[in-house]
Amino acid sequence: GSPKPWGAYVEVFFNCFSFYLLGLSAAKLLTESGLNVVLLEANDRVGGRTFTVRNKQVKYVDLGGAYVGPTQNRLLRLSKELGIETYKVNEVEHLIHHVKGKSYPFKGPFPPMWNPLAYLDYNNLWRTMDEMGKEIPNEAPWKAPHAEEWDKMTMQDFIDKICWTNAAKSFATLFVNVDVTSEPHEVSALWFLWYVKQCGGTTRIFSTTNGGQVLSAITFCKQIL
Repeated sequence: GSPKPWGAYVEVFFNCFSFYLLGLSAAKLLTESGLNVVLLEANDRVGGRTFTVRNKQVKYVDLGGAYVGPTQNRLLRLSKELGIETYKVNEVEHLIHHVKGKSYPFKGPFPPMWNPLAYLDYNNLWRTMDEMGKEIPNEAPWKAPHAEEWDKMTMQDFIDKICWTNAAKSFATLFVNVDVTSEPHEVSALWFLWYVKQCGGTTRIFSTTNGGQVLSAITFCKQIL
C-alpha cells in the first residue's frame, strides 16, 4: 500500500524520554505543539542530577543543579514561566572553604592560596583552561583543532597533566564536581572546556557577582518538578 504519513510515526518516535530537565523541557515543547508524549524514567524519582533532599537538620538542600546565572537565558526564561522563586546568593558574609577538618573563611570566587607554589599552580590551571577554551567553536566543538585529542582525554587526565600540587589537583576536582556534578574521570576534557567557555570562563562560572552562582532557587528541583 501507499506509505504512511510522517504523523503516523510521531507518537512512537517521542515515546522515550528521561524525566531529567532536558527530557521534561523537550516533552513540554512537544506537548505544546500538539504531540502525544510518554515519559519513561528508570529511577524511583524524577529530576536526574537536579535533586532536592529534605530533612530536619537543613530543611532542604539541592544536591545537584541549584544555581543559575546571567548566561543561562533559557533556564531563566523557563523559571520565570513556571514561577520559580529565586533569591540572590549572600555575598556579605565570608564563604567557607572546609578541607581536612579545617574551615577557611574567604571572599571572592576562589579560596586564597597561601603556598606560593600552589598559587602559581592555580593560576596556571585557570589560564590553561581558558586558553584552551578559546580554540573551541561555540556551535561546533568537534571542529576544534585538537577536538579528537581532547575528547579522548578525561578531565582526570587533564588535571593530572596540568596540576603538580595536591592543593590544585584537589580544587580542580572540586571544580568539576560543582560545575557538572560528575567525577573528573567521567567527563570528556573537550566537553568540559567547551561547557566552561559557554559560561563565560573559569572565573565567571564560579562567581556570584554577575556569575554562574549569582542566583539560587528555593528547592529548585522541587519547584520545577
